[in-house]
Amino acid sequence: MGDRAAATPVPRPGRALESPGPVPSPPHAMESSASITSREERGSWVRPVVLAASCLVLGFVGGWMLRGGEDDPIVLPAVGETTPATTTVPSREPTPQRPPQPLPEPSAIRLAVLNGSGVNGLAGRTAAQAQGFGYPDVAVGNAPLRSGPSVVYFRPGARPAAQRVARDLGVSHVLALPDDAALVAAAPADAQVILVLGPG
Repeated sequence: MGDRAAATPVPRPGRALESPGPVPSPPHAMESSASITSREERGSWVRPVVLAASCLVLGFVGGWMLRGGEDDPIVLPAVGETTPATTTVPSREPTPQRPPQPLPEPSAIRLAVLNGSGVNGLAGRTAAQAQGFGYPDVAVGNAPLRSGPSVVYFRPGARPAAQRVARDLGVSHVLALPDDAALVAAAPADAQVILVLGPG
């Protein structure tokens, strides 16, 4: 006889056909599902951010409209800009100065003129000059010789009188009477101011 036909398996009664198993998905199908999952994850945080930004914009526009669109903007100070501090310096009142003590009149000064220059008649001429300014009863005498300039000496409390004599007679040096025994002995005891003439 000719070729035998291929035998077709006949299922036995009471036994189901065996399933060939799950069919594997193609690779491109797996990649598509992964990309969908990642997009869903990104969309989970993008949507709240977009929503919050929209709320901020709407709130700003609504607030500006409620203010009526004022033309004067609020200017904020620049970062790092500092306002110079002002310090108040207490004003100091000038210390009042004592007025200079008035110089006494020549008529109230007891003056003695002593010649220590060694020039004859110098004390008499100077005494006459002093009397011309109003000094009364000017005493005249001699003093130990000196090489320095003329000096107006004064006893305690008579500095203003000595300054008046120095001004009137053109003498630059005014000093308190020193403890010089020879000078003290030559000066009259009642003289407040003693002018000792020197060669200078």
